[in-house]
Amino acid sequence: MKEKIDQLFENEAQLPKISSVVSKVMEMVGNPDVVIADLAKEISKDPGLTAAVIKLSNSAYFRPAKPVKTVQESLMTLGTKTVKDIILLNETKGILKKELKGYQVDGEANWIHSLIVAELAKRIAVQKKLKVDKDVVFTAGLLHNIGKVILADFFPSVLMQFRTELQNYQGPYTDLEAKFFGYTHQEAGAKLLAKWNFPEELIEVARYYTEPEKATQFPELVSIIHIANCIVLLGGMGIDIGGLKIPLSSKALQNVGVTEGDLQMYYTLLPEMAKHIEELISV
Repeated sequence: MKEKIDQLFENEAQLPKISSVVSKVMEMVGNPDVVIADLAKEISKDPGLTAAVIKLSNSAYFRPAKPVKTVQESLMTLGTKTVKDIILLNETKGILKKELKGYQVDGEANWIHSLIVAELAKRIAVQKKLKVDKDVVFTAGLLHNIGKVILADFFPSVLMQFRTELQNYQGPYTDLEAKFFGYTHQEAGAKLLAKWNFPEELIEVARYYTEPEKATQFPELVSIIHIANCIVLLGGMGIDIGGLKIPLSSKALQNVGVTEGDLQMYYTLLPEMAKHIEELISV
């Protein structure tokens, strides 16, 4: 099975992909000296992306101070990093909403899970006054489990055996992924983001979000996403074949300074955030 997945990664035409415009925009936003007019010009090369940016910029989720009519107005009103988030939301929606039948979670549920993890992670970073970049936190939360999209296609042939072993298995279900596929979904996700030339911090989150104690370059960011993911799963949002088999890491709590009281407070925020996310996906 591993050989088949390796072949998939070698044949990039079969992998989920993002447009060259989005890749260029990601690179430009990473430059603190980027010129808004240049960024608007790059986004406007893609008519579909331009329409999506304007439409989402005017949503109740982003609540612009005044109606946004152009890409440049969106950049000036919401800021370059928020527009980058909008572009990524639009670009990854079709990828993250893919039906993950092998994981026993539908595309809509996985999409909502990813959005709420991103939203909660950003709130944790703000509440704990962490120095991590808040838009990077949101992006990392959005993409944390994207590797499931890769492995999902290989699940049907091993699903029954996988489920049988999982019933009596006490360890993390990612160990079974490695056994059956030669990859965990974290490894697959990290490999995909590397193919997309995404930043190292996003790759490390995808690789270690279920095992934050193994993160070496960006342990704080990985820990934030780990905590947010565990809370959202506990809230019943996006539970897949692994159920609640990802234990909450004490090391992650220590890295971020999250207390038991914080965890309870974050959990109570989930209904409000779910409503907020509904405002976004209804656009």
